[in-house]
Amino acid sequence: MKVGVIVLGTLPAGVKQILFKLSKELSPQHKLIGLEVAKDEKVIYHELNELSDSPYLGNTYLKLSVADHLQNWEELFINMDVAIVIGDQKAKAAWEEKLSDSENICSLFVPVSIHNNIKGSDWSLGYDTALNSITQNVLKVKDTIHSLKYDKPRLFGFSIEGQPPTSMLQDIAISVDGHFLANDLEEDEVKQLINNITNSFTNQNTSNVLLYSVGLANVIENEVISKIDADWKYAEIDEALCMGTNPTAIDRILANELAAEILLWVANEKQTGQLKVLKDGIVFQENKVVVK
Repeated sequence: MKVGVIVLGTLPAGVKQILFKLSKELSPQHKLIGLEVAKDEKVIYHELNELSDSPYLGNTYLKLSVADHLQNWEELFINMDVAIVIGDQKAKAAWEEKLSDSENICSLFVPVSIHNNIKGSDWSLGYDTALNSITQNVLKVKDTIHSLKYDKPRLFGFSIEGQPPTSMLQDIAISVDGHFLANDLEEDEVKQLINNITNSFTNQNTSNVLLYSVGLANVIENEVISKIDADWKYAEIDEALCMGTNPTAIDRILANELAAEILLWVANEKQTGQLKVLKDGIVFQENKVVVK
């Protein structure tokens, strides 16, 4: 059996662990074929054979594909027996639209997102690693600015790329004992944020940090910083930093659990559906194909 797999939207370190386990467990009975779609719509197929004992050493198993704009996903998997789509919320929406109701190819969607914003799942692979990576970098800066005394209080901002949800900003802010600005902000929330930051400065605590989405940079500059008497500096955190070189223990466990569910799906030749990561475990939900 030929098992086609494609990664869309995000590629945290834990995905490599999933692919490592699939390539190890599927052979020699099955062939795991990786699909890579470039921006120019060129498609590359190659068999994923891992000879190393470590899923984190060597080159990346599978590059991130750009396939959202392609209309006929069935053509991508035309020579495959089953298809596995690994990706974020945007990838899930594309899978639901273009492949989930196919009568010709059986497919499985696997939720992966550094933002933990996939509908139907309580948690997603990559989120804990992203939180850990960002938190460590924020704490390093926080320790540095707190050790230096200035005439004015110091406020350091972290602008996070990739449209992080408010829940993620809040989680990071709590972990570093800092502040955050919600994406769906209202005027009263901006005023409250200004008051919270101002009141956090004391003779003992002369510095603090502020987390926000890169899309709110102008709001931060014009409506927040301009009203706070503090020395202001900021840094941008790109999505590459959020991916992490190695997944955390939680993401390692989740990656192995997802891989086990995928292997079970392949072995049982289940119908098209998706995996959902719930608080009490991973479940498979079959997609009811409507015959046209």
